[in-house]
Amino acid sequence: MFKFFSPFKTWLEALLNAPLVLADSQQRIEEALRHLEAMLAQKFLTPAEMAALNPHFHRNFLPNDDSAVQKNLVATWRLRAPGVLSHSELVESAFRVFSQNDEDGILLRLFTHIGHTNRYVIEIGSNCSGSDVGIPENLSANLIVNHGWHGSVFEMDPTECDRMRFFFARDHATRHFHWARDGENTYFSPLIIQQAVSPENINQVLIKANNEPEPDLMVIDIDGGDYAVIQNLEAVKPRVLVVEFEKRFRERYSVVQIDRANFSQRWQQSGSASLPAWEKLLGARGYTLCAVGSCGFNAFFVRSDVAVGKLSSLTAVDAFNSHPIFSRLSEDFWLTPDETWQAV
Repeated sequence: MFKFFSPFKTWLEALLNAPLVLADSQQRIEEALRHLEAMLAQKFLTPAEMAALNPHFHRNFLPNDDSAVQKNLVATWRLRAPGVLSHSELVESAFRVFSQNDEDGILLRLFTHIGHTNRYVIEIGSNCSGSDVGIPENLSANLIVNHGWHGSVFEMDPTECDRMRFFFARDHATRHFHWARDGENTYFSPLIIQQAVSPENINQVLIKANNEPEPDLMVIDIDGGDYAVIQNLEAVKPRVLVVEFEKRFRERYSVVQIDRANFSQRWQQSGSASLPAWEKLLGARGYTLCAVGSCGFNAFFVRSDVAVGKLSSLTAVDAFNSHPIFSRLSEDFWLTPDETWQAV
């Protein structure tokens, strides 16, 4: 065991003696060395200590070449673009950079195929969850940082807003759109707006924040109340709309959870409306369901005039029946709505 770890230990010790640019780098290396010594002494690490050693569990580092890799992907997709892009092809293109799951790849493939008009995104509900150093976890950041999009991000938590502003004010792709003068900080791309969005104020806050009546993308994730907000939406008509749905009702119930206070973490609730409920609401508004994320959290609706001839449509039934995992789960996994859910 000592022979296996010895080169790694020597490498860490060499780094400790080298000049470091980042202020916290030496502390991180020292922590890693302590963890290594614990393993060498055959001590068990706590789950938190193991997570600290594993970058897969923490959104604390981003590769410098990520933009170039993604642009190569975009070029490949364009060269091999089918006439009509299927749901399965969208999901196969999925990957994660800033998104909670694999939505970044789906969105990039989607806009590669349908094109974009203004590269403007509106995202309602965002944070830096899962990152000790303030890297955003949302669906807009990858488009903004790696593909030059502009947008408005709404979040009710002032601390999370500050963390996102700090990130975008220093990231290599967006720092040029922020500056400090006379003690005042100016942020103009992306706009980080500390605001609780509700069904009552949705149109007012959107009109005040942006002048794009047809943004390329709108995302909503406020853990309850999403359905009512979109139900009242009139100020904008996005080309692509991403919403969260409750997957554990499968396609069997068209229901909505009206009271946001009932949103539960006990069974890892993933949305405040079932997929059929979203189908009914957005279908009546001229949107087509084109994809569902592989984890079963987000549904991707595309305006029908944009989707026609370019994207195949999807039904809630097909979304579950064609899923490699959800189609095989036992009945114990699926739930029946209780009295906090209302049929629509």
